[in-house]
Amino acid sequence: MSNKEKYFKYQEAFKWVADASHGIPKRVPIYAQLCELIPGEMGKSAREVFQDPELLNIGTFTVCDKYGIDVPSVDFDCYNIEAEAIGQKISFHDDIMPDIDRTHPLIQNECDIRKIVTPDFDKAGRCSFVVDLYTVFETLTGVKASIAFCAPFTLAANIRGIETLVMDMCMRPKFAHELMTAVTEELLIPWLEYMKGKFPQAQALVGADALASLPIVNIKLMNEFIAPYVERLREACGPKVCVPNWTGERYAKNPEEMMDIRLRVNPGFIEGQDPDVEALGPEFYKAYAEKHDVPLLLGVGAVFLRTSTPKEVFDRVKHYVEVGGKNGRLWFYLCNIEPGTPMENIKAAVEAVHTYGTYRE
Repeated sequence: MSNKEKYFKYQEAFKWVADASHGIPKRVPIYAQLCELIPGEMGKSAREVFQDPELLNIGTFTVCDKYGIDVPSVDFDCYNIEAEAIGQKISFHDDIMPDIDRTHPLIQNECDIRKIVTPDFDKAGRCSFVVDLYTVFETLTGVKASIAFCAPFTLAANIRGIETLVMDMCMRPKFAHELMTAVTEELLIPWLEYMKGKFPQAQALVGADALASLPIVNIKLMNEFIAPYVERLREACGPKVCVPNWTGERYAKNPEEMMDIRLRVNPGFIEGQDPDVEALGPEFYKAYAEKHDVPLLLGVGAVFLRTSTPKEVFDRVKHYVEVGGKNGRLWFYLCNIEPGTPMENIKAAVEAVHTYGTYRE
């Protein structure tokens, strides 16, 4: 069997994803963030994996098959790509994913904003790696990819420093807006338009923005400095642009207020992850999704998966699926599975979804 024939099997699970977006699929589809597992599972260094598009794809499919993950999502260090393209130093390691060199932020003073210019994406950093990554994925699976990028706030934080950027927003708001404008207009809009040219039928353009979460920021900063720049991306690049992974609503005095802001930048679905779902309950997220007539993505957390017993994992996932999957419109997610997570815990999560997320005709 050729690789193409082998990996075309995933098309059925992607159909479940599409069916769940508006109704009841055959089964609740399971996603997982697997990228930290791949070097160990493939017996390769992280330095090699995250610079080899075919190896990263094959590694993703291999791990999905091993654990029974339905939907392969080719994750990579997407927080680094745009920053590296304009000159931010990146640290590569053998054992862990690449990361921003946080001791040498690119933007150290206000004059450094001039460094944010539109690069030649054909040559800059690892932009070509990202193009090749999605090209291999589409060739092997026959499925149109969803394109990942670093959203404006986290990108600005990675080239400025998160603490410094938050201080800028509080003490030097004019400069903070200039920085957010530069990363949005000079870097991200051109990059997304470039990727749309390469992948005109991409399912979505998904911004990663983990730093734009409570309690790192607050509701005021989200409304003034964070959401408007994602909305600008959506205005410039179209409705396929979304940023789903803000978290921390459990810290909000009114969690629904934060969910309303999240819906502005990701109007296509609602996402809830542990420990927020653990604290607020899957019932909160299901009710909010039904109120706004959108599908729901629920995820169990990496720490919980690594430190719990298989029964605890099974029982929590069962509860989330039974609540979130009522009347369909649910996707399930295993968040950033860490090396050292017991295999039996991952399989317990998968078994619970397969058992309680299968719909009878």
